Amino acid sequence: MRLSSIAVQCLLVFPSLVAAVTVSSIVARGGSTTTRTDNNSNSLGANLGHDIIKEKNAKANTATDDRYVERILQSQWEKHRRWALVAQKRKLKVETGRILKLALISVGAVAQVASTQLVKNKSTASMFGGACIAVGTYIKNQVLTEEETAKMVQSFATSQAIKTEVYKFRAQVTPYNQFKSKPDEALNLLRKRCTTISDSTKDEKFYMTRQDSRPAPGWLDTAEDYIEKRIDVMVNNVYQQRGRLLERRSAFCHNCENALLTLSAAASITSTTQLPAAIQNAVTILSGWGGAFTTISAALAHHVAKEKFSDIAVKYFEAANKLQGVKDGWPSRASMAGAPEWEKQVNKSEDIILSTLEEWAKAKTGDEDLHLEKSAPTPVPVKKEPKKMVWKPDVICGTDESGFYPASDRMQWLMDNANMTETDAQNKVMAEFPEIF
Repeated sequence: MRLSSIAVQCLLVFPSLVAAVTVSSIVARGGSTTTRTDNNSNSLGANLGHDIIKEKNAKANTATDDRYVERILQSQWEKHRRWALVAQKRKLKVETGRILKLALISVGAVAQVASTQLVKNKSTASMFGGACIAVGTYIKNQVLTEEETAKMVQSFATSQAIKTEVYKFRAQVTPYNQFKSKPDEALNLLRKRCTTISDSTKDEKFYMTRQDSRPAPGWLDTAEDYIEKRIDVMVNNVYQQRGRLLERRSAFCHNCENALLTLSAAASITSTTQLPAAIQNAVTILSGWGGAFTTISAALAHHVAKEKFSDIAVKYFEAANKLQGVKDGWPSRASMAGAPEWEKQVNKSEDIILSTLEEWAKAKTGDEDLHLEKSAPTPVPVKKEPKKMVWKPDVICGTDESGFYPASDRMQWLMDNANMTETDAQNKVMAEFPEIF
């Protein structure tokens, strides 16, 4: 009876135990599955995060490289701008001096004649006229010197030469056409050439001049960019604009000169003509001014001769026409840096600009034999001559199972085992151990 009751209790408890075991196994499997799922999710997230970090680092490196390029380029551009500002100061000094000299000589001539016409203050007018002429002569001899003009030309030539290097770099032409494959070499070459050009001109004003905030030009590695930002700017904003301004100045000066010569001629003619008494007094006064008109006309002619308004204007218009011809004849295949004839077109444009600069310098200095040497030479790799090796039979070449052996033993082995002549064996040994011969 007791056995049967125990058996019945066991049968009642067994299903509960089976159910508990089943639930626990399911829970265990579920936990394992959840763990594996979480691990896979974590692994995917980690990989994705790693890829994002790599992408960000790549972008950061690219941005850093771009900033480095722009920093180096801007530094060279600042040299150009500083020399341009020095040239502007030198030019302003020379041109102001010439205008001031012309004005003083003209006022002095008028005052000298007035001293003979005035009833009162003759001595004052005479002294004032003499002082004006003296100051004008001082400016001519002490300010408007050949050295001052040469410094103006040199500073401007230096500025434009550095500018040309920067534009060639942006256009990626020789010697900067390796920028994409060897950016560091191209940047170092740009820095070296610009520094060489800048250091070749000595001017104390350069160190006292701060660059302005004008940024360097952007990339000009397509035909559209180069034509728009280099050729069109030079044609429209430089050559044609300045050429027209110089032509207007030349016309104004020539008109004034002709008017003064006409008055001087009229004064000399009327002084020899017998006129009625009422008119004769006015004619007499006018005839006294003939000398002043002649002096002012001569000073004005000298000013025009020094400034060379018409000559420089003609050179500017010729340069504009040449650049316009390059633009109109730009071949379609030279569409970007590295394309056929790209370098030919860019170099042709830059040569026109530099040759026009040289013509301007000749006109300003009056030296027709002047040649500007403002382009830094491209470093040519020096081909080293191969080291001439001399046969040394007793030098130790290497080791084998017997220990160290001399060169003569190696030569003899080659002659015996490789069927070489003595000369061939020696050359073979020296080629194997070039550092000891």
